[in-house]
Amino acid sequence: MTTSGAGPARAAIWFARYPAPEGGAVLVGTVGPDFPDGTVVELPGPATRPAGWQLEAQLPVTGRPPSRVLVSPAAAPGAPHLWAVVLPAGEGDQVDLVAFSSTAFPDGAVVDRSRLDPTTTGWGDQVGALRWTRRTGVIGQVYVHPAHRRRRVATKVAVMALGVQTALGWPALHSDGRLTDLGDAWLQRSAGWWHERLTDRTEHLPAMTPPADTVGVPLRNLEPDVDRP
Repeated sequence: MTTSGAGPARAAIWFARYPAPEGGAVLVGTVGPDFPDGTVVELPGPATRPAGWQLEAQLPVTGRPPSRVLVSPAAAPGAPHLWAVVLPAGEGDQVDLVAFSSTAFPDGAVVDRSRLDPTTTGWGDQVGALRWTRRTGVIGQVYVHPAHRRRRVATKVAVMALGVQTALGWPALHSDGRLTDLGDAWLQRSAGWWHERLTDRTEHLPAMTPPADTVGVPLRNLEPDVDRP
């Protein structure tokens, strides 16, 4: 399928869903003009990673979160090893994807909170998190610990969350315009296909960084890029 008409095709990410040899499915998200943003296309296996692929989600059980969401190196260049836990959060039907960078699990693993070993991994060890509302897909918070900023952690966490959301068939992740200065700067630098899911900034939210986490952290990790003499 190709787009037609005057003007360039808009950036979009679509998903191919393949049957997995051992059961379940594999979901591959690819940026390109072949299908509208967010489309899921059923294809015969084996799963492939075409040019422009952004993520591969492994779905052993339908209706459950993926066991792993691998992020393409091109989607988050230089991002560190990350694995995550998905759990209910906040009020109503909000969901958190909380990311860690230890070697307790393979890169991209999405594990149940019951598998966390409190002697080696605590909630204070998280390097990043993304919170969204399941019913609407609106992203409420994106946070990266200051010591881990400028490493594409936010981008990798967002792509992992996209894999979870799409695998579960929930509404597409998007912004409603309520942003911190750092959040706005990050979104402006994000890939073009994310821009299809954004709205103009409508509200300035305060910074989320706890003061205790800023000690000894370079200023460039705490403020958006600005022109300085």
